[in-house]
Order: sequence, then C-alpha cells, then structure tokens
Amino acid sequence: MDKLESVKARLCTWLSEDPDFILTKCGNMLLMNEFLEAQERSNALEKMEVLLSTIITKGDDTCHSFLDILEENQAHYQQLKQLFNPATQKSAAPTAHADSCSVVTMREITDVQLETLNVEIKTEMDPQSWKTGTAVGPVLQRDYTALNGSVICADKISGVNIDVLNLSVSVKSVNTGRQDTATPSVDETPPSHEGPAAKMIISKKLRLIHCLSADPSFILQNVQQKNIVSNREYGNLKDLSQREDTVINLIDLVIGKGEKACSLFLEVLKQPDILETYPNLN
Repeated sequence: MDKLESVKARLCTWLSEDPDFILTKCGNMLLMNEFLEAQERSNALEKMEVLLSTIITKGDDTCHSFLDILEENQAHYQQLKQLFNPATQKSAAPTAHADSCSVVTMREITDVQLETLNVEIKTEMDPQSWKTGTAVGPVLQRDYTALNGSVICADKISGVNIDVLNLSVSVKSVNTGRQDTATPSVDETPPSHEGPAAKMIISKKLRLIHCLSADPSFILQNVQQKNIVSNREYGNLKDLSQREDTVINLIDLVIGKGEKACSLFLEVLKQPDILETYPNLN
C-alpha cells in the first residue's frame, strides 16, 4: 500500500494513456459501483485517480494484486518498467515544479575534498510575472514546488571533506515591465482559458505530455525561438531533471499566458520539423 501511495501520481499519468485497458484488467477486484465510478469520469487522468484511490483503500492484499497486474502488463504501458526495473532509471529522482519567477535547485555534490565550499543561488525575479505561475488543467503532485518568487534549495551534499561551507541565496526583485529580451511579451493581457486554442491544449494535455516527453529540449528550443517563453522561463524549464516535469511545466506556462500564446504554441506543433520529431502528434 505504501509503495502505491508513493508512486500514485506517476501511475495516474502512465496508466491514463489507456485507462479502459487497466480498468478491465482490475474488474475482478472492484465492485460494480466502484468500476462504474471510475469508468464514468470525464477524462483519463480522473479515471486513474479514482481507480488508484479505490485500490489503496482496499488494503495491502488488493494493492499487491494490483501491482502484480501492472507487472504483467508492462509491455502495454512502457513507463511501468521504471517501477519494476530500477535499471531503467538511475534513481527515483525527486520531482520539482517552479513557476516562471521561482527556482528549484537539485544539484549533487559528492566525494570532494576542499577547504571551503561555496554554494550560491542567485536569481532575479519580476513580481509582475507571478501571475504566470498559475497551473491550469491536471497538475501532478511534486516533491518540491516553488511559486511566487520563492527559492527551494534541494542540493544533495554527500561524501565530502570540507572545513567551511558557505551557502548563500540571493533573490533580487526587479520591475522590468518586459521579458528578458527586447522582444515584447507574447500576451500581456490577463490569461484567458476560454479561447479555442487554450481549450484544445487543456483537453489534449495528457497526450501532449506523452508525445513531447520523448525530447523536451527540442520543443523548448522552438518555443523560445518563437518568443512564447522568456529566457528566464526557458532556463527554469531546461534545468528540471525529469523530462515529464519539463513538458508539464511548459504546457502549464503556455496556458497561463493566455489565448495568444496557446495559438502560437499550436502553430509550433504543426511545423514539419516538430511533426518529424514527434510523429505521434499527427
């Protein structure tokens, strides 16, 4: 039960690629009303959240049976291999979310001998950009979440021999009234999620996450080139350790910027080089 609780957020995302398949496989361990409650949810992620919550409340025996089903069906959900085969990922790295004006650092410093170790975190933040930190649509739980001009230092220091450790965090408040480059902001009007482009991105969010996670760096470079994200936002997204986190935060950021940014993002997704890199977008 504890294992399912710890990976529940990731499982909901992975299994939502084909929710009906796993619901059918779990039919024998669910009551009819429990099965219908999950099946009748409006989107795939909600279906999986209901299913996982139901399984966990049934106790350890049901949780073990559910894990057995997942292990038997790894071929259907490729990302499940991360759960059962630790070799597919070096470690269960912590997950993070930072909005456009916040920072999360997760550096590892190991096996060094120094008299003095200086660890510095410096950033400039515009309070006017805090509004872009609003997440829209399904947002998965993160180990570290930095919002509204906050800084989280989750650096790991181990196996070091030092006399002095200097840790400093510097946050400078700036009022630029513009983005990092000379290019005007894509959308200076208050974010709106009622337009057709924003609605389409929200409705296809889980599928977009799955497609774009194959190569987050390429889509990041393209949205930066089109000035959909600022240089600071690009840097924050690029520094995230998990591919899936990068794409989730990028999509949330675009939606938060409003209809114009969403329209530009959809145009980027239609570019020939993008479709070649992410064939599932077709």
